[in-house]
Amino acid sequence: MNIMQFNVRLAEGGAAGVALDLHQRACGAGYSSRFIYGYGKGGRKSASHDNFPNVQKHTPRLTSIANLILFRFFNRDPFGNLNNLYRQVTRAKGPVVLHFHVMHSYWLNLEEMVSFCERVKAQKEDVTFVWTLHDHWSITGRCAFLDGCEGWKTGCVKCPSLTNYPPVKVDRAHLLVDSKRQLLRQMLALGCQFISPSQHVADAFNQIYGAGRCKIINNGIDVATEAILAELPLIQACHDRPKVAIVAHDLRYDGKTNQKLVQALMALNTDIELHTFGKFSPFNGPNVVNHGYMSDKKALMSELNDMDSLVFSSKVDNYPLILCEALSIGVPVIATQSEAADEVLRKVGGKTFPEAQVPMLVKLPKAELAQRVFGRDLQAFKTLSRASYSGQKMLEEYVSFYQSL
Repeated sequence: MNIMQFNVRLAEGGAAGVALDLHQRACGAGYSSRFIYGYGKGGRKSASHDNFPNVQKHTPRLTSIANLILFRFFNRDPFGNLNNLYRQVTRAKGPVVLHFHVMHSYWLNLEEMVSFCERVKAQKEDVTFVWTLHDHWSITGRCAFLDGCEGWKTGCVKCPSLTNYPPVKVDRAHLLVDSKRQLLRQMLALGCQFISPSQHVADAFNQIYGAGRCKIINNGIDVATEAILAELPLIQACHDRPKVAIVAHDLRYDGKTNQKLVQALMALNTDIELHTFGKFSPFNGPNVVNHGYMSDKKALMSELNDMDSLVFSSKVDNYPLILCEALSIGVPVIATQSEAADEVLRKVGGKTFPEAQVPMLVKLPKAELAQRVFGRDLQAFKTLSRASYSGQKMLEEYVSFYQSL
């Protein structure tokens, strides 16, 4: 079996982590696997390009820059195709799986991509298309993250926020949504199998495209992070005051980090010690420690391992792996209400909470939180979490899915 993973980025972002982990695990299991990505920072080759086998940067820098500029006015990417892969795919010996992940954000034109798939299928019968939906882009006119908006249900008539990712200066989503959905239906007609790690994303997709069209395979922790987690000891955390973690790439973004909630935690003063991990922290106070953005996963996990809890308040994540990682090292997660957090926490007997309850919960030490929120002692809670979010389990589910097609 020949497998090709496609994602806009190689090693940046949750979707990239899942696609890259599937690629690495497939290579390790003896499958022929390649990873095709759009571009790295600034449209150049990814900084991680040379760290992984069989990876290929796909989109020319000028193409990604032009798409970035024009998307703001057109609400779609006018350039980019997969045509240079046609011979490689059609001449491959044996079955080929083209596994798509994030196909938006300045690297490909959707119509060109669908046309490529139709031509490949006409030439090679034993090609299979799989598309993992890591966000809601497949159901909207342009947005990848709904951020509470339900306009997609009525055709994206008027976008409430031009800044919602990917941002635009002119709203044309209502003009594009029908043609975009038609292209997705053409992929379904080719036999493309849609998967999502998130039940709520799958439910939304099925509402538009038909019952049962999108199936569920949950994300798992990547192989490199699993190795890091395996080395970390369980820390009971007997601090003078509980240490509370907030993690986000950009701490200013209210969609990921509820600013008012963090301010309320800061107001607890000496009751807790608040630790932030991410860029551009707007939070400063006598009980706040800003660690900045930590690109070294081992260093980040080591710091988190000493925390009593992780507070998660994102409204836009769809299957947040930071929760899986924190839980797997035995750090209880206190999450505010969202479909994504509910789905992740439910696997280990956890739940989400109203914002008003968070300041009370963060005052509890790690062991007491594990018992109260997850109903287990700390070691049992960690052991269950490690098993529940296994990346190997994710690979086995995908390979089984590939083989059943």
